[in-house]
Amino acid sequence: MNKSLAAVLLLAILAAAACTEDTPFVPESDVVVIRGYLYADEPVTEIQLASTVGLGSEDSVGPPVSDADVKLIKEGNVYSLVPTPGREGYYHYPGTGLTVNTGDRFRIEVAYYGKLASAETAVPPAPAGVAMTVDELVIQDFSAGGFGFGRRFMVEDTSAVRVTWLNQDNSAYYVALENVETDPQAIETGMPFGRPMRIISIPITGDEYIISLFSVTHYGRHKAKVYRVNQEYVDLFASRQQDTRDLNEPLTNVVNGLGVFTAFNSDSAFFTVVHE
Repeated sequence: MNKSLAAVLLLAILAAAACTEDTPFVPESDVVVIRGYLYADEPVTEIQLASTVGLGSEDSVGPPVSDADVKLIKEGNVYSLVPTPGREGYYHYPGTGLTVNTGDRFRIEVAYYGKLASAETAVPPAPAGVAMTVDELVIQDFSAGGFGFGRRFMVEDTSAVRVTWLNQDNSAYYVALENVETDPQAIETGMPFGRPMRIISIPITGDEYIISLFSVTHYGRHKAKVYRVNQEYVDLFASRQQDTRDLNEPLTNVVNGLGVFTAFNSDSAFFTVVHE
C-alpha cells in the first residue's frame, strides 16, 4: 500500500524536523524518526526508522537506522522486531504469534542513541458500508493523441464513479486504488508525462471519494481500498501543510523522538475500467 505514501510522509517528517533559521524548533542530531504503520489482519512489516537531517544539509532524508532495539508491546506481551533483509531501515516481526486486530492497543519502544523513544496507538474499527456507486468507469480512447486527454482536464468528467462509506462520527479515512489484473493494459494518453501507478488520497473526513479517469492508469478490474485512520496520522498531514516559519515543533505522537506510530483498518470495493 502505501509504500509510496510512506516515503512521502517520511520526507514530510524530516523536512519539518529540519526547519528554517526562522523556526524556533531545532532538533537534536541524535533523534530517531519512527514511521510505524500497523494494519488490521496483516503481518507487522511497515516499521521504518531513520535519523534526522541536520540544518544546512543537502540531504532530504536522514540515514536509515538498521541497528536499533525495537519492540512492540500488546496486552503486556513483548514482541521483538528484527531488521528486514533488503529494506534498509525497516523492521518486521518474524514469527506468527503477533496479530493485529480491531481494538488492539500497541506500544512501540525503540532503544537507540542511548534513549528510549516510544509511542502508543490503537487499531480502529474497519470502515462500514464500503460500496461503489456503479461498477464501471468508462474511459475514452486517447490512443490517437494527447489532445483529447488534455482537453478533458478542462471540462467536467461526467464518467466519474464514487466509492462511498458510512461516516457517522466524522472519522478520517484515505483511499488507495489498485489494479488487480494479472496483465493490465495501460491507458494510452499520448501525453509526454507519466502518471503514478498507484493512487492514494489524502485523509478525508467525509464519506466518499471520486474516482475519475485521472485516478487510474490501466484498464481492467480495480480495488478501491478504504482505510480508517487515527488522529495521529491526520496530525502528520497537518504538520506537512504548515508554513515552517510558524511551526514550533513537528506534530508527533512519539516521545523522545519524531514521526508517527499509528494503525489502520480497511475494507474494499471493486470496479472495472473499460473503453468508451
